[in-house]
Amino acid sequence: MIEMANDAIFTIDTVCGRIIDANPKALELTGRTLDELRGMQLWEIHPPEEHELARSLFRSVLETGQGRISRLNCRHTDGRMIPVEVSASIITYGNKKVIQRICRDISDRVALEKRESELHEVLGSVFDTIPVGIGVRTNLNTTPVVLFENKQLRDMFPESDSRNRMGWCGCQDSLQLESRELMGSAGLYGIEKRLPDGRVFFFRANYFRMQHNQWFELVVIEDVTLRRRMEEELRQANEELESRVAIRTRELEKKQAQLVQAEKMASLGNLVAGVAHEINTPLGALKSNNDLFIRSIRKLKTELESCGKVELKNNISIDTLFDNIEQLNSVNETAAHRIIDIVNSLRNFARLDQAEKDLVDIHEGLDNTLTLVHHRLKNRIDVIKQYGSLPKIHCYPNQLNQVFMNLLVNASQAIEGPGTIRIKTEAIEKSIIIAISDTGKGISPEIKTRIFDPGFTTKGAGVGTGLGLSIVLQIIESHQGSIEVASEVGKGTTFKITLPIE
Repeated sequence: MIEMANDAIFTIDTVCGRIIDANPKALELTGRTLDELRGMQLWEIHPPEEHELARSLFRSVLETGQGRISRLNCRHTDGRMIPVEVSASIITYGNKKVIQRICRDISDRVALEKRESELHEVLGSVFDTIPVGIGVRTNLNTTPVVLFENKQLRDMFPESDSRNRMGWCGCQDSLQLESRELMGSAGLYGIEKRLPDGRVFFFRANYFRMQHNQWFELVVIEDVTLRRRMEEELRQANEELESRVAIRTRELEKKQAQLVQAEKMASLGNLVAGVAHEINTPLGALKSNNDLFIRSIRKLKTELESCGKVELKNNISIDTLFDNIEQLNSVNETAAHRIIDIVNSLRNFARLDQAEKDLVDIHEGLDNTLTLVHHRLKNRIDVIKQYGSLPKIHCYPNQLNQVFMNLLVNASQAIEGPGTIRIKTEAIEKSIIIAISDTGKGISPEIKTRIFDPGFTTKGAGVGTGLGLSIVLQIIESHQGSIEVASEVGKGTTFKITLPIE
């Protein structure tokens, strides 16, 4: 059996460790003859660097009496190093003990292991270049054992030992994946998890079986922290953009409303100028004729009084007729002056000749505006003017007149019955203050915050456009001023305008 064995078998003297006998396979393995092998120390068939390991194996078998297995290389006479698996044990021949040493050629196994190692190294390099973490675990039903981790996975969790159920394994277990239910299911099971340090990972798991019907878990972990952060930044940027668009839209609506109103005022100014011109011509003729008529009547009355006829001098009917004529003339003269004042107020209100900034008396603008809204106030609303000493200021007078008009009209509309409008002006340091108060119904707090919004009105369809106060705010702000409102429901409202003197 020894002669026919496929393994090299050496018989070793237990005293000195020399080779006593060897089978043909041993001769083939070493390239030596039996005579050459006999008498050699057993470690001499190995390369020098393995001599000490061979002697150690020999001593261990002698001392323990138990067999030993090791892996060494056998040195062939042609220089080849043949990997062998060495199995040594004590054999008794009668009363003599020897060591039988079996050397099995494992060249094919070593070559296969080398190829597997190279393949594992190549696959490991491939997996290390993949930009996601990849891990494989087994023994899932008890204590999971990690079989593989790529570089990305190790870099994701560098501070922990995953084999001690820390790191990615701890995260994976905390996801409470029901492996028994998922085993054999198609596709990947995925879930996202945010770690305490702020990082966000997306875990995917799949399950498969290999030899011995053993289950394995493939885990793919993707770091989505940057993606989620960018998504959040994009969401915030979109919200900011939408907010800016909304703000810009409101600004454009205000500008559009202001342009519409400015166009209306320009058209009104042109109309006023035309009407004033048309009225002034016949009005001048009427006033001139009325003056001439008054002088003629007075002269006629003088001539009659100097007449010698008693019946004409003391005639009651004639005296009454002259008194009536004088009263009518007085009324006509007053009406003519009233029309002249209205026309002048219209021209001053529009201020077509003052489209640029000018040094203006604010009181003059207020008085002109009051003249124009007199028809809304007469016989119902008392106007109390508390004018302080104001310097002239640089402003756009036609625009400020529009502000006064809007505020006074709103005040008259807020007073449903008899009431009072109070206009108070004063100069404080480098500003002038114009306060317009009314005793109207007031403004509720929820409406007060919206009164300057374009299009907002409480007057109903056909009464208000919702642009008046918005335009007021725009005009005051364009003059580097401010406007405040104080109101109490049932007691009235005060608009306080502050304008810089310089």
